[in-house]
Amino acid sequence: MMNRDRLLPVNDQKGAALLFVIFIVGLLMILAAEFAFTTRMEISAAINFKDDIEGYYYALAGFQYGLTEIIGKYDGTYLGPDNQVGFYRKWYHDENQPENPNPEVQQEWPPIPNRTGIQITGGGFDYIITDEQGRLNINYLESRNRQGSKTNREIFYELLVETGVEAGEQADIIVDSVIDWVDRNDLHLLNGAESDWYEHNYEEQGFTEPYNAKNGRIDTLDELLMIRGITPEILYGSNSIYSRDNREDEKTYAGIAPYITVYGYHRVINKDTAPPLLLRILDPDTAEEELENRQYQTQGRQNSSRTFRIEVRGYKLNSSISHNLMAVVRRSFNRNTGGGAEIIYWNDDAPTFGQDLTQAATTDQSADKITHYSWTEN
Repeated sequence: MMNRDRLLPVNDQKGAALLFVIFIVGLLMILAAEFAFTTRMEISAAINFKDDIEGYYYALAGFQYGLTEIIGKYDGTYLGPDNQVGFYRKWYHDENQPENPNPEVQQEWPPIPNRTGIQITGGGFDYIITDEQGRLNINYLESRNRQGSKTNREIFYELLVETGVEAGEQADIIVDSVIDWVDRNDLHLLNGAESDWYEHNYEEQGFTEPYNAKNGRIDTLDELLMIRGITPEILYGSNSIYSRDNREDEKTYAGIAPYITVYGYHRVINKDTAPPLLLRILDPDTAEEELENRQYQTQGRQNSSRTFRIEVRGYKLNSSISHNLMAVVRRSFNRNTGGGAEIIYWNDDAPTFGQDLTQAATTDQSADKITHYSWTEN
């Protein structure tokens, strides 16, 4: 005879089945939601990747625009209000510029051509041209050339101090170590470093294996991070995307990157296009007057540089994705022939676009003065 005490009531059986069905439905809903989310993320990633690729090609078009300005025949270069380089073409500007009604009043340089929001089919680009020769070339710190009363070594030392490096030992170590990195001997300066230092102290620079001093030209700015005493904060600034979260040094640095270069072969800074901070270091007594007079056309200010930096941001229309690239080009020696230009540095995946040099960075300003252009707001 069957034990009726072990049989579940009909109502209890229905309740158990209902709970099981609810569990299965809930599990299927979770799986479906996860699948939908994953699919949506993959589609979004694919769209972003596609927009980035298109942005890259629009950026290439922008680079060609900028290159066309550089290789065309011009009679001089000048600096615009946003620190971009303009190319003075006498045959064009004299014909299209309004005549100066008062010869006693200095005439301003013509406006720089529009370089933002340029649209072509399906997309557009912004580009910036700056003068690389307006920066200090630290491959030539031992150069005997003087700018006024100062050597390149002295200019670099003062630049370090102005951007937050402590005067004295810290600045001396960086200056001497950069010279030792470039020179072709193994004799280190008083505060410098040669291969023996990097073989034993490589961890101080954040590396896991020893390495040797290069004893040759510095090829990129990032290479400076291998040199004794230089940190990402000193190079790019404490508030840059390269600043480390776990660093022991709590000082604030403005960053020297906007004022130095390793590209090109110039040993002297072009004062007509130098950032205000460099100009004040070069000649503090006349810097303000020179900055004020930059806007005016004078024969003495038509100093032509040959090495320029082109930064481009390309984008597909109605897309939030853009692609940045940066190149340094050196113009053909014969500027009258429009003979082209040599690309001496190329980065087709630049992390930023248009670093702002309009602020004179100092130790008490550096925390919030390194900014970027925002063309979309102009």
